[in-house]
Amino acid sequence: MKSISLATLRECTSEVGLSVVAVTDAQDLELDRERLAIWQQSGYAGDMAFMNRDPALLSSPARLLSSARSVVSVGAYYDRSARAPLALGYGRIARYAWGRDYHKVLRKRLEQLCELITARLGYCPTYRVFSDSVPLLERAVAHKAGVGFIGKNTMFIVPRAGSFMFLGEILWDLEVLDLDPLPLAGGANCGTCSRCLVKCPSQAFVSERVLDARRCISYLTIEKRDALSWQERAWLGEWLFGCDVCQEVCPFNSRSLRLQSGADVAEFSPEHGAGQALSLRDVLTIRDDASFVARFGGTPIMRTKRAGLLRNAAVVAANTEAVELVGTLMEVALHDPAPLVRQHAVWAYCKLARLDGVGRETIDNVLRRTGDDPASEVGAETRECLEKML
Repeated sequence: MKSISLATLRECTSEVGLSVVAVTDAQDLELDRERLAIWQQSGYAGDMAFMNRDPALLSSPARLLSSARSVVSVGAYYDRSARAPLALGYGRIARYAWGRDYHKVLRKRLEQLCELITARLGYCPTYRVFSDSVPLLERAVAHKAGVGFIGKNTMFIVPRAGSFMFLGEILWDLEVLDLDPLPLAGGANCGTCSRCLVKCPSQAFVSERVLDARRCISYLTIEKRDALSWQERAWLGEWLFGCDVCQEVCPFNSRSLRLQSGADVAEFSPEHGAGQALSLRDVLTIRDDASFVARFGGTPIMRTKRAGLLRNAAVVAANTEAVELVGTLMEVALHDPAPLVRQHAVWAYCKLARLDGVGRETIDNVLRRTGDDPASEVGAETRECLEKML
């Protein structure tokens, strides 16, 4: 039987800069499969087709590697430094997206870990590594491994350490020896705390541990590709990309936030990526995909694509009353190549132009031009603004 001791595994994990290692078997996650099926049937996945895949696939590690004997769950904490006050004209970025794209960074570290273990063992086990890029219920695997629990906000929480963590997995044909008894079986949980449910700006939680993604700010800013309703725009508030509210109010994160703990891996720090906030003016002036890639390539921001990020920037500008962007929004409404962006820029321009005291004649002149836009959605947005805002 091919095997490795838990002590050796943890030592190697530490050497490559990762932490929170636990191990479980490769059996099906039957209870989580049932929960996922119910969640999918309720329509809570929204437009996320990858979350509507067959529950049997998402809950079956052995389907990903038939020879798997165990699953290693590895974590890497991202930055929990203090947030600087948000300056007017800027939009907030969720903590996980401050640095480089975790999919690539964590996968590379997991490959390094397997190479190190191969050198220690003197032979190469059969393995596959994952980091949120294949159909596998990662939080359920980590929970089964006993390193933490799934909170009422659906996040995976490690007691005394919190939830600001990326997860990765190794499926391999090794047995891990000398495993600790599962310390959390029937143990740690949220108790009576419900801060995350109460504080969610969009009230996206249907109940404890059940999230309607269609109302979640992270989903709206990142995964939703088409137009945002006026209600959804209000929910965004200051959030340009993602949202951290349900994690930042969680008591399990209070210690690491108080200590302003940095990231486990340097690439997850703000200086390596988009940082804590982005200038809305800078975002709104990105006119082509090449410029977008040049600015955000290799970071999680790429997920929104150019049109999605500019749509969000227009909304945040209006929500935060950044009246200095009236002229920029007018240019975007008239000239951006994406109808989705022009549509939201029209709405944001109308809101801010009124606040900034722009004359009605000037506003009407802009809206006459946007009303004649060849994209029907831009004309429709213009008419709705004229009816409801002016």
